[in-house]
Amino acid sequence: MHELEEEPNVDLTPLIDVIFMLLIFFIMTTTFSRPVLDIVLPSAETSSTSSTNKEQVISIKADGSMHYEGRQIDVTEIEAVLDERPEALLNLYVDQKAPFDAFVKVVDVAKVKKEGRFVISTQQSKTAQ
Repeated sequence: MHELEEEPNVDLTPLIDVIFMLLIFFIMTTTFSRPVLDIVLPSAETSSTSSTNKEQVISIKADGSMHYEGRQIDVTEIEAVLDERPEALLNLYVDQKAPFDAFVKVVDVAKVKKEGRFVISTQQSKTAQ
């Protein structure tokens, strides 16, 4: 009788293992370099620091009185105060116990004069008077 011939068989498992080991080796030993980007930032030719304060502070106290730069002002002076420096940021420091109508009067003028861009705080800073 005929002897049964077996087909030659190649086991690829060890070959795949070796390929994976080589792949892992090359990945781990490769040094990745950062992309080189030359970023050139512009430098100011004529820079100057402004000594003027870029902020206007109006404080509203608990009794409803308004203060600007250490002096007391009333509602009629708010427009003139805001016209002094139209580019400055307006900070309203309002006491938590201040009457609401005093706050509303200042906000109404600030909406028109500062185009609605101002900051409202209920805690007075050390510089605000």
